[in-house]
Amino acid sequence: MNEVRRDFDVSIIIVSWNAAQCIGDCLRSIPAALGALRGEIFVIDNNSSDQTVSRVNGLKNNLSNLHLIELKDNIGFSRANNRAAKEAKGKYLLLLNPDTELTHHAIATLVSCSSTHEAALVGAKHCNPDRSLQPSVRRLPSISAMIFLLLKLHRIFPRASLWRHYLASDFDYSQAQAAEQLAGSCLLVRRDAWDMLNGFDERFHLWFEDVDLCYRAKAAKLKTWYCPDSTVVHLGGQGFRQLSTIRRQRAFNRSLRYYIRKHHGALFWLLLWAVEPLSLTLAALTEYLPRGMDKNERQV
Repeated sequence: MNEVRRDFDVSIIIVSWNAAQCIGDCLRSIPAALGALRGEIFVIDNNSSDQTVSRVNGLKNNLSNLHLIELKDNIGFSRANNRAAKEAKGKYLLLLNPDTELTHHAIATLVSCSSTHEAALVGAKHCNPDRSLQPSVRRLPSISAMIFLLLKLHRIFPRASLWRHYLASDFDYSQAQAAEQLAGSCLLVRRDAWDMLNGFDERFHLWFEDVDLCYRAKAAKLKTWYCPDSTVVHLGGQGFRQLSTIRRQRAFNRSLRYYIRKHHGALFWLLLWAVEPLSLTLAALTEYLPRGMDKNERQV
């Protein structure tokens, strides 16, 4: 079997769904972020109903090696990334959300960090649009932390030690260091590691696919690393906000249950099933309450 040619240093993969308002800024930030690296870009669109496709097509003359894959159905985040990765020819894959904007040399710095620390997965420093820090590192989820989350207790007790431990509130974002769970909104993955891990588990339609990848990387003794010298501005949750609160919660719960069943067994999976009705009820009620930890919440 012939080895796949790796003609590019980095393949940037962006899964889009109704991202017309932000994807242009994301794409235009890529060339300066690559620096001297040779890159290719894949936008794989999950059947958007807005102007996403036309916005991407309008940039093809200005961005070299930009490929658009239009899907007739929304196949989910994991499957879409895997689909693009099969066509990618980069030595690294950069999984990038469309609601991000990369800073100068951000991608080149991630690649350098991976090489220096022999890291298979590398995450960038995330900032809010006002350039304040956006937490992007967490510890891998425990059963107790996830039940705390499902019962919305983090809204009432945002400084509980259990919750702060899960959020890695003690993490020093000024230092390059190992990290258990990296945000999938801007995640560099070494191609050999991606192939070894078989990419994303496609049974995750939305949520927890990046958590699962980090878990499996740790189990395989691959390094996951945080790089503070690479910065990405992340709007956050642009796709999720198009879903109703209940639909978001159902999707989140479904992925969480699968993650727990996969890595912690059937007993804890059943426990989460038992909490499901109350979780959905609380999600509906808390839609009208202020969010106490909004800058820290990548999940619902």
